[in-house]
Amino acid sequence: MRRLNFPNLTLAAVTASSLIQCGAQLFAVSIIARTVSKAPPRSFAIFSGEYAYDSRPFWETVPMITLALFVAALIANWKTPRRKYVLMTLGLFIVGGLIAGLYLEPTFDAMIAQGFSDHVDPVMQQAAATWYMVDWAAWGVGFIACLILLFAMLQPAENRK
Repeated sequence: MRRLNFPNLTLAAVTASSLIQCGAQLFAVSIIARTVSKAPPRSFAIFSGEYAYDSRPFWETVPMITLALFVAALIANWKTPRRKYVLMTLGLFIVGGLIAGLYLEPTFDAMIAQGFSDHVDPVMQQAAATWYMVDWAAWGVGFIACLILLFAMLQPAENRK
C-alpha cells in the first residue's frame, strides 16, 4: 500500500474499524465476560445500579459501520488481488456476527434476566463458563480476520504484469 487511492483508503478504513472492534471485544471478553462468568448471579452486580456497565450502544453501532466499510472495500478492491482477502475476512466477520447473534447475546440476555442475587449458583456458573469460552472463540475469529486484513494491506492494489 504505497499510494493513497480509493482501494487503499477503503481497505485501511475497514482494517482500522475491524481492529477497533477486535480491541473492544478483547476488553469485553477478558474483563467484563470474565468477571460476569466467575460467580453468577452475584457477579451481575456490574450491570445494576445507577452507573451500570452497558456496552450495547457500541455493539449496536460499530459492527454496522464495519460492515459498510467491508462493502466499500470489497467494491473498491474487486478487480485487485486483495479481493480474496476481503472476501475471507467478510466471511469471518459474518461468522463472528452469527456466533454473537445466535448464541452469545441470547445466552447473555437470558443469564442477566435472572437478575442479581447475593449468592453463587453453580449451575449458572457452569453455563456462564461455557458462554465465556465461546466468547473467546468468537474473539479468535475476529482476530484472525484482522490479521488477514493486515496481510491484505501488504498486497498490491493492482495486478502487476
